[in-house]
Amino acid sequence: MLVYKYRSGTEDDLKAIESNQFWSSSIGQLNDPCEAITDTKRVKKLLTYLGQKFGARTEDDYDLINDNTDDVLSMDNKMGIYALSKTPKDELLWAHYANSHKGFCIGYDLDILLESDGEDHVHYYPVTYARKPPSIGILDIARNKQSKMIKKFAFYKSRRWQYEKELRIVTSKQGLNSYYHTALKSIYFGLNMTESDKNRIKELLKGRTVDYYQIELEKNSYKFKTVKLESEGYTEPTYLRQLTIALTKDKEVEFEILKNKIRNHAGIGEFKVLLKQELNKTELSVLIEHLKKNLFKDGNILFLAFFKDRHNMDKLPWAYAEIKEQKTDIQINTEP
Repeated sequence: MLVYKYRSGTEDDLKAIESNQFWSSSIGQLNDPCEAITDTKRVKKLLTYLGQKFGARTEDDYDLINDNTDDVLSMDNKMGIYALSKTPKDELLWAHYANSHKGFCIGYDLDILLESDGEDHVHYYPVTYARKPPSIGILDIARNKQSKMIKKFAFYKSRRWQYEKELRIVTSKQGLNSYYHTALKSIYFGLNMTESDKNRIKELLKGRTVDYYQIELEKNSYKFKTVKLESEGYTEPTYLRQLTIALTKDKEVEFEILKNKIRNHAGIGEFKVLLKQELNKTELSVLIEHLKKNLFKDGNILFLAFFKDRHNMDKLPWAYAEIKEQKTDIQINTEP
């Protein structure tokens, strides 16, 4: 399934697509002040009743019950939210979030994005638009079903926002999150985007398998249409497949990422890489730095296993690298 993110075209926006990252906002950073509002009247009423049974007497006692209930139910400081849309052609979203049509829109493969936070650490739902906030009851707490609680906190908005047709990813990490580069499928250029800005994006994403589209107005209509742009001088993709190593007389290194696992919540990445030719330790070091920058730029710990034969992936790798605290340990296994 394809999902879309409208961007204004700032330097941070460009750095993010170049580095295969997206920004997961806290509740407070979103532009709707009513985010995460829930109706907790029922659960507070029950807890007040229980407080009476177990010794609550003064106004301060009941204030403490209410305040602590809010703290327990609040998930504001635990979630990161990445808001997406179902369409790249919404005129209001272009106006509000893409710098009055001077920006661009990213098309993502949702399934690949959802793999970027590890199992059970990312949630995804379309937003439900309602007349009033969802109600939190005592059974929501007693059953301790985190996904249901998160859905009520993060996936409900006022009906006034219904035009956005929003879908959301909720991550366990706020701020920059990394994803595997193949999640980025397409870029849509706004009606008023300059040719120089378009060319800059194409240059940043050079060597990748990315489709480019131009947003245009349909004739005699308020509706938008997308026009696919022809590739100029198409060549086989080289991004994360080929690297020129200047240190060794511009040697062309070809490789293939056969397995990737990104866990943003833990800052850990695991990758298996097939090498198409023999490398010495210096060349391998250059390749490792290139992979760290492009596979998981903000990862805390990276494990890279290098193989020379795709049919021996279940055996001991030819070389192994561990990157931890900005230090890289490389082990090359001596073949018998």
